Amino acid sequence: MTATRAIRSSDAERLQGGRAGFVSRVAADGIDFVVVEVIYFGILLGIAVVRFLVTRHDFTIDAPQLWVTIIAQWFIIVMYLGTNWASTGRSVGKIMLGLQVLRADGDGLTPRRAFIRAIFCATLWLSLLWIFVSRRNAALHDVLLHTKVVYSWRHPDAPVGTHTLSS
Repeated sequence: MTATRAIRSSDAERLQGGRAGFVSRVAADGIDFVVVEVIYFGILLGIAVVRFLVTRHDFTIDAPQLWVTIIAQWFIIVMYLGTNWASTGRSVGKIMLGLQVLRADGDGLTPRRAFIRAIFCATLWLSLLWIFVSRRNAALHDVLLHTKVVYSWRHPDAPVGTHTLSS
């Protein structure tokens, strides 16, 4: 079911489609980091449950070595961001802050570009600081991959002044 309603804030209406700034993007990334940590903990919990059911020893969640944690979380970040950006251009953090990742021409990301961007972001996350020297609020990975992050509270096909909700 789809309902349409107006964007109530004039500031939100004014920002709609505009490039997101550093604070919005970092806040969304912080939320995504928490999501990745929850996924990682869920994996560790799942491993502990399977180990308990198979061995019948005490139930414990073992902390993996640091290098295992780094590689596993890097892989989770890439998969999480890549799949979200390739499908809707939004991750949980971007949805919560009304942001969307698009190609520079305004179209959605192809899976290839989404995963390359995810690899870049997971590996060189400090490239986000490029926003401070960019007139277009573009991080270094946005410049290199011809992408942008915009404020997007309504469906792109919705008439101006409306916001589409799905339930």
